[in-house]
Amino acid sequence: MPFSPMSIHMLRISIDRAISRFPVVALLVLAATCGSSASRADDFGIDLPAVKRIEILGNRSFDDGTLKKRMRTNEMRFYHILRKPRYRRDFLRRDIEAICSFYHRNGFFDAKVTVGAVERDDKSNTVRIRIMVNEGPRTSIRSVTFTGQSLLEEKELRKKLKLLERKPYNPNLLEVDRYTLFSKYFEDGYLGCRIAYEVKVDSIEVDITWSVDPGKPVSVRNVKLEGNRKVKKHLITREIGFGTGEYFNLKQVLESKQNLYDTGYFTSVEMEPVGLDMESREVDLLLQVRERKMGYIEAGFGVGNIHGNRIFTEWGQRNLLGRGYALNLESAYAFRLFPDNEYSLSRMDFRSKYVRHEGQLLFPHVFSTWNNFSLGAFYERDATVEPVIVKALNFSATVSRRFSRKTSVLVSYSLERIKRFGVVDERDESRKRSIDLTLTRDTRDFYFNPMRGRYVTAEFRYSGDFLGGEDHFYSLVASFQSYRKMPANIVFAYRVRTGYAEAFGDSRETGLPIESRFFTGGSNSVRGYRENSLGPRRDNGEAMGGRVLILTNLELRFPVPHFSRYNFGGSVFLDGGNVWRSVEEIKGSHFVPFSGRDETTVKDYHYGAGFGLRYYTPVGPIRIDIGFPLKKTVDIDYGSWIHISLGQVF
Repeated sequence: MPFSPMSIHMLRISIDRAISRFPVVALLVLAATCGSSASRADDFGIDLPAVKRIEILGNRSFDDGTLKKRMRTNEMRFYHILRKPRYRRDFLRRDIEAICSFYHRNGFFDAKVTVGAVERDDKSNTVRIRIMVNEGPRTSIRSVTFTGQSLLEEKELRKKLKLLERKPYNPNLLEVDRYTLFSKYFEDGYLGCRIAYEVKVDSIEVDITWSVDPGKPVSVRNVKLEGNRKVKKHLITREIGFGTGEYFNLKQVLESKQNLYDTGYFTSVEMEPVGLDMESREVDLLLQVRERKMGYIEAGFGVGNIHGNRIFTEWGQRNLLGRGYALNLESAYAFRLFPDNEYSLSRMDFRSKYVRHEGQLLFPHVFSTWNNFSLGAFYERDATVEPVIVKALNFSATVSRRFSRKTSVLVSYSLERIKRFGVVDERDESRKRSIDLTLTRDTRDFYFNPMRGRYVTAEFRYSGDFLGGEDHFYSLVASFQSYRKMPANIVFAYRVRTGYAEAFGDSRETGLPIESRFFTGGSNSVRGYRENSLGPRRDNGEAMGGRVLILTNLELRFPVPHFSRYNFGGSVFLDGGNVWRSVEEIKGSHFVPFSGRDETTVKDYHYGAGFGLRYYTPVGPIRIDIGFPLKKTVDIDYGSWIHISLGQVF
């Protein structure tokens, strides 16, 4: 099957669209082969009784559960109290076709599926349905070979192909695999690539041979821009990661599209090749954008245990003065409506626990580089670590650089004035001069609710010394988060977070300021315990925070059966963590999972386990967790703790 150079309109079809189309065609073709068997269901003129049981006989390669998932007809379960599944002949006809098509897609081309019987019980107004399956032999792939190209290694060509050795043969996936192979050459500019396949059938085994003629790469002749009215052309072209005359590269095109979305200027960005000239091996790119409103006002409300109930408003301008600068101002106010986990109207508390007013002015691409520069300021009042109140006025200058879509670095210099109320043995007021360095590697598939990937960060802060100010210390925090998708849309996620901080110079005597210490316990760290309650304490029981942090989280996230369609999910978790005054305080015996109340001290590594409910929204899940403390000190007088928040724990 020779394949001529692809026309421009075919280039506009993405791999995902191709994959989604071909199975539909396959179902229509395969359904026709099963129609004669399914039509026998017309013989059963039943008037909507309940389906008590579905029996499937003759299936050897797939279990009953796998086949029943293809059916619209369901059988009664214990939870079908108000609405029982009903028997309908038209549904059963489609179910028979769906099962037959499923077998054909998995290489059983001679499979036949019929209705054996529909037995009615008039007394209970129920039916039993018996489905007969004759699978026949399975056709599988014996070999897959490649000829006619030397650009890519065979190992690279085989990646993401649907039809490989020992897999069932489905002819409808040949075109899907051809588009997959095309994409590998398109990435390097081989838009005129020719790909053909030859299939040889030997009884129930199939040999597939791919013939590839890459041709020669195509270069970008020009980028044509359409749709921009308020955003100037140079603000758009600076986000494009390639220039005219360079070879067409699909990865660079996709990267440039994402850069344009990241500016916040556009609701839609499309970049497509047009005017392909194979003689000169050149192509134009048509860039079409749709602008969004440059100014915006937003407001919102959130709930949680740390800051309590949070109200915030934000005003912003995405394209200040038409020069691409971004300005935003935000205010947030939070109060803990039901303190101490007691949900009582008489205990409602509207006093503020957290107030923050901040603003930032961003200058992207400073000095025509990929570096961003920003100026920021904020005022903050934090009363979340009771009974201490910390007020901070901060000014900062930040340079950030994204080396790739997944890797970035940030350097910031800040001037801060701190006032502390309710502290013991430390300054009530001080000035802080700091340099912060943050490295980030993010391969998560979705920011708000990741199912795959990793997130790695390393944060270093140096304050005082030659920078000036009255607080002299340094700190290092590292975090590793991993997400793995398992069968049935279950996600296994875990996090390891560690931190170390040390005061030096004139601050050795007073130690780390309280706002720079580590705290743990609560909804975003170790569930089952009060917020910020773990670690060293004063004589009156108040949390002091620590210089050393170790935190671990394991979580299994899963859809709730029959409610996942309404965006509900669940989780089970095991958390662990604590903070210490020094490394020398940490001992191996502190990490045992269980110990008696009298044997457990504030130096012990505390564990919490539990389960939770999630309601997924576009900006992350609303989360309710019930945590049970597995290690209790003598002053822990509760058996569980309810945590309410917006967003995943990590």
